[in-house]
Amino acid sequence: MTSKDFTTMLEADLGWRKKEVANLLLMETEHNQLLIIKSSVLLLYSHWEGFVKNATKAYLEHVSDKKVGIGALTDNFKAISLKGLINEVDKSCETLTMTNELNLISKLQNSPHKKFMLPRGFSRQEKDKTIVNTKDNLSLKVFKSILHIVGIDYATSLDTKGVFIDEKLLENRNKVAHGNRIERIDNEFDLTIDELKKLKDLVFFLMSALVDDLIYYAEKELYFSDNAHHMRTYLEQRAKEIESYLP
Repeated sequence: MTSKDFTTMLEADLGWRKKEVANLLLMETEHNQLLIIKSSVLLLYSHWEGFVKNATKAYLEHVSDKKVGIGALTDNFKAISLKGLINEVDKSCETLTMTNELNLISKLQNSPHKKFMLPRGFSRQEKDKTIVNTKDNLSLKVFKSILHIVGIDYATSLDTKGVFIDEKLLENRNKVAHGNRIERIDNEFDLTIDELKKLKDLVFFLMSALVDDLIYYAEKELYFSDNAHHMRTYLEQRAKEIESYLP
């Protein structure tokens, strides 16, 4: 996949999600407001989790397609490769010989020359949680950990919105998804239509920011360790931009 194809894919994936949520909110009336709020929080969460998972896995696969040596990549890719090697040993932990452990040592010694490669079709394997794991409950903490996996580190800029994401989005989504009977907005379900719209704007801002970051990383090849200085400069600027958006 070329950088252009990668960009087109990300923008298209985000575009239809934004449109779907917007169209649902347009159906809101005085008589169906609570129903629209409950439906929208479910839809918004599904797009939040689905997009973050798809986008980050697609980026990792984009780098994998380059078939670059692990030694030339940034530390997050080295960590991903190391985790894969350790998992191989863990799967064979019942073996009564040291063969697998010795093989691990050999692979670690040779890993800088090995290509960074993920399984074919990695980004389309829905059940694969070995690298990108939303834990089926994409809190801000989990989101920040996923950013680190792809090499994006401006996490502290997001901390002011942790409660808003975790309580307004996740908790209310869980209440609806678990089949609780909700007949009014109260202490048990405290998401108003105005708060929902603000939440929608925040979630799609974070998703749009992720698109911008991943596209920039792909175009400028910030996955190379030689470009680490460029990456740090970019992330410092992005942190300021994120902070300026999040009051």
